[in-house]
Amino acid sequence: MVSKRLRAKGQSGGTLFLDAQGLSLQVDGDDGMRARIEAAESHGRRVALSVLTPLEVRRTGDAAKRLSFLLSRFDLKPITDDVIRNAARILDVTGLDGHECLVDALVVATAALCTPPVRLVTSDASHIPKLCAAATALPGEPDIKVIRV
Repeated sequence: MVSKRLRAKGQSGGTLFLDAQGLSLQVDGDDGMRARIEAAESHGRRVALSVLTPLEVRRTGDAAKRLSFLLSRFDLKPITDDVIRNAARILDVTGLDGHECLVDALVVATAALCTPPVRLVTSDASHIPKLCAAATALPGEPDIKVIRV
């Protein structure tokens, strides 16, 4: 459950959207990732991720407990019909293969529906930037920029 304070702040400050690498770094205690998240929250940005992302970042033991705690603080976005339609459009525009890039397309399509501006944290230098560029042609012309980690 997200606090009312963070929910209110997040409505106007945009969204910091984590892909698997961003979440993984936070779970593993990376200082740089922690600082990014703290800065985003202090500027009223929501920290969000696709419901698919925790499946990519599964952990065991103490790391699983940290992951569970973090997921309770972040905004998990569902895979809706709009997300699926947008992911298909993004794949069509980029010409990327659905099987190879399916999860990345769903992540970007989910981010595209978040409160703008959206900053997507990723280590991917090939698919995600292309998918984000294609997402700007979706309805509402989402503002998604990539933050490389």
